Amino acid sequence: MIAVIKNSLWLMLEKVLFALAGIFISVYVARYLQPEKFGVITYLLAIVAITVPLIQLGADNVIFNRIARRESAGIRLMLMSAKLRGFLFICTSIAILLWGGIYLPAEQKWMLVLVLASSWFSIQDVYRIYYDATLCSKKNTFINNAGMMLSMLLRVILVKASMGMAWFIIPYIVSSAVPYFIRRRMFKRSHPPTMTRKRWQKRQGRYNSYMFKVGLPLAISTLSIVIFTRIDQIMLGSMVGTHAVGLYGAAISLSQGWAFVPMALLTSLMPSIARQRTWDEQRNLIRLMYLVILACSLPVVLLLGYFAEPLVLMLFGSAYAESATIIPICAVTMLFALLGTLSYRVIVVFSGYRFIAIKMPLVALINIALNYLLIPKFGLKGAAISTLLAEFCSFFVLNMFFQKGKITALQLTCFQCIPLMTRRVISHVKKYS
Repeated sequence: MIAVIKNSLWLMLEKVLFALAGIFISVYVARYLQPEKFGVITYLLAIVAITVPLIQLGADNVIFNRIARRESAGIRLMLMSAKLRGFLFICTSIAILLWGGIYLPAEQKWMLVLVLASSWFSIQDVYRIYYDATLCSKKNTFINNAGMMLSMLLRVILVKASMGMAWFIIPYIVSSAVPYFIRRRMFKRSHPPTMTRKRWQKRQGRYNSYMFKVGLPLAISTLSIVIFTRIDQIMLGSMVGTHAVGLYGAAISLSQGWAFVPMALLTSLMPSIARQRTWDEQRNLIRLMYLVILACSLPVVLLLGYFAEPLVLMLFGSAYAESATIIPICAVTMLFALLGTLSYRVIVVFSGYRFIAIKMPLVALINIALNYLLIPKFGLKGAAISTLLAEFCSFFVLNMFFQKGKITALQLTCFQCIPLMTRRVISHVKKYS
């Protein structure tokens, strides 16, 4: 448990720095570019993000759990999946570039190429999963922050130099490429090859079959998650324009910046759930995690709802004033998303791959339908409300149908873990006093 707490602290340090840096970068760049150009970048990032789950094949959670249980087998699966990702990336990139060549203006075509380059490094960075699963988040913290600091510095230089819109894609490449190369070098130093190239090639087909069998349902569900969290931006761009996407992106940047603490705790505690051998131990830990997310999130949601307008005017400027109207909605959506992420990972631990493969596409379809109905009538608010309702369906309503409501029951009874945790704390205090 001490190792888990230390790992959580390092993850929180990373998330704090990332959150502060992310907000600072978004504000600084958004004020310079103004909503229209900021919206173009957000729009292209959203389009490329939709392809990432198909390329990853849901492997992140599978690899994470495998490494947490059997490190050597997890490493083999991790390295094999990287080669499969490379092949799938090439296939999807060709399709995206063909679409961009037809529908995008010249400058945005080059921007799309740069966004794809950035996504290549983040997709291939399977080593990040290894260091998280082995409770070595301290290494990830330093490496990720190095990449982020370089990216921040480059953005400041670009603004000071009054560079054009396309140049602001370069920092995305830096923030993903630098951590990838550092982690890759560290891993290869500590894990020299144990098999020849021929043996790897013989096993590649077997591992690919396994990843398609186990990972494809997760890939479909993850794709659905990305669709219902990104489709609002894409549909806003198509129905209203990139100016609205810029306003929406500013609201999301501000309303999601607080989520680093619950996400850090969630990432550190998930291996503990996977290692528990009894249902009672798993149940108590899952309830505790739901409670921690609520305790960390509710105060921030209330503050963002009350101070939305002055925060937007102070940080982004009057050009983004309309963003304040949807920040309270986006903040509640982020709370639902955190609860949904925990539910998703717990379902994976319980091997509910089939359920996820059915539920998440259904949620995506619900969100697409809601966006189609609400965006033409309400614009920004319509997109925000659509995602809010989709997240609620995802984390609560549809989970009632998984194993006779097991997840929903844990959500509704999360407060039952308080007496048990209190007794354990008192016991530890008495033991060491």
